Amino acid sequence: MKHSQRLEHPRLASALVERGLCDAKKVEEALHIAENGHGSFPEVLVNSSLVSDWELSRVVCEVYNLPFVTVEIIDPDPAARKDLDLQFLAQHGLVPLARSSSVLTIAMPGMVAADVLGEMAATTDLTILPVVGSVQTNRRWIEKVLLAEMKAALPTQGTDAVHDAHDAGWDQLFDAAEAAIQEPASQEPGLQEAGLPELAVPAAPLPSKKAAVPVSLPPPPAF
Repeated sequence: MKHSQRLEHPRLASALVERGLCDAKKVEEALHIAENGHGSFPEVLVNSSLVSDWELSRVVCEVYNLPFVTVEIIDPDPAARKDLDLQFLAQHGLVPLARSSSVLTIAMPGMVAADVLGEMAATTDLTILPVVGSVQTNRRWIEKVLLAEMKAALPTQGTDAVHDAHDAGWDQLFDAAEAAIQEPASQEPGLQEAGLPELAVPAAPLPSKKAAVPVSLPPPPAF
């Protein structure tokens, strides 16, 4: 099974408009927001309520001929994320599901661009096998599991800063984590700690487990 097209956000945008799920102007605005570093395109769409989490995943499955597998259907294997860059995973909303030899099956938050998967393959020497997850289930798993592992990997002094960054949103999480690592352990007390705004939890409905597409996993694709 091969992708019918390369994983690219403009193609996904066109598919949403062609199906009458989104207004063309609003989709273009969402693309512009994502291109300016304010979240991934699928996250902007779902968090702005331009399309539901389930509808977005369904369109990605149809356009790119990929199976739908969320963390509610398959519990991610902890061994799958061993030695991976947790910050990279959290930044792009990726959830490693399973690893077999040199093949890593990873759930996308709806979809990520082919370049993201290519970068991951290049830095890990793994063959990346993408499946379609959802924006919100991926993010909730990242907040519950991956964030805790990132905090545990930091020096004790830095954990408070990462905890605060959790409430700030993902754009600021990684800056805070990096600052915590670089901050000297002998820093004098009384310096101002980062005060960050609370992360709004999107209220869009999650895909039902019954909505899973019963498709066998494809062989490793070319992105």
